[in-house]
Amino acid sequence: MLLRMVRNIAFSDNKTLAAALAALSGLLPSQWRVQDRLAVIDCGADALVDVTAPDGRSATLSVEVKTRLDPKDVIRTLSRLATGCATPVVPVIASSYLGDRTRQRLREAGAGYIDFTGNVLLRLDDPAVYIERSGADRDPWRVDRPVRSLKGGTAARIVRVLVDFVPPLGVRQIAELAEADPGYVSRVVSMLGREDLVRRTGRGPVETIDWAALLRRWTEDYSLLDSNRVTQYLDPRGIDAFVARVRGATGVEYALTGSLVARTVAPVAPTRMAVCFVEDAADAGDVWGLVPAEAGANVLLVEPFDPLVYLRSRDIEGLRYVGLSQAGADLLTGPGRNPAEGEALLEWMRANESEWRVRP
Repeated sequence: MLLRMVRNIAFSDNKTLAAALAALSGLLPSQWRVQDRLAVIDCGADALVDVTAPDGRSATLSVEVKTRLDPKDVIRTLSRLATGCATPVVPVIASSYLGDRTRQRLREAGAGYIDFTGNVLLRLDDPAVYIERSGADRDPWRVDRPVRSLKGGTAARIVRVLVDFVPPLGVRQIAELAEADPGYVSRVVSMLGREDLVRRTGRGPVETIDWAALLRRWTEDYSLLDSNRVTQYLDPRGIDAFVARVRGATGVEYALTGSLVARTVAPVAPTRMAVCFVEDAADAGDVWGLVPAEAGANVLLVEPFDPLVYLRSRDIEGLRYVGLSQAGADLLTGPGRNPAEGEALLEWMRANESEWRVRP
């Protein structure tokens, strides 16, 4: 395969580009050609590459090598790739690794991508090509730092504040609501800004929050089943009997989550598993007359990793439910058909923001 640089790039970028195009060539049938385009040296990309079908039809890729590409920079980067090009081009980003949200932004913008872990997307209209492959979901070369993770109670409280409250929200305001150090809040907000989940101008307040995407990002680090201590129980008389017993009992700190929350606003199907946060599962199980069950359970009692699950809970007809943002994360990471119920809940939340988001 021939490869000519449109402009000078670093040696490491040159290797990334060569490896990406070699991988792309290997994904196409042997009769197809992938080679450099010998024109327009001032096009605003690292390389122009022709993909040619056996019948002679070809499309031109405008390839940009990025060591790192944050979601917020996708549109700006793509707008540069066609600058000065005399013929139509298809933008393609090549990198050692591209995160899930970055790939989503590239896909939505009609661009292609290829990284060293095997994530590939190439869509051409003429000649017709569609290649999509999945590689790693996490950067295998990244050294994790606390500021790049939403694990732990403090980060979770910050997420809940950003989802639950209507912006604008200043850093100190977020810190007060989340009971967190302002410096840590600032670092988390900066991380979320790089991922285009929140937006702010300079050091000003957070002005825009993509709360649904932020909830999904949180579930990369939080899981109902993995982050908390979960014990399975059986109520022989069924879930409705369990709910009635919870309503009538006293002396147990609890908050219902999962499907029981979803059915208060966006029911999908009858609830098959009741999920309830409690401080002590064994004590609550005794009070409510539940039977420990290895199989056939219809109640999960969950001891939370952090008291944040009780924040901004909702009281409905004598029952305490977690806030909708907490329920959304629990459903998206819960068992069985919970994720589908979580999607339905998020759709309701999108359509009814004024009913659950509050002003600080």
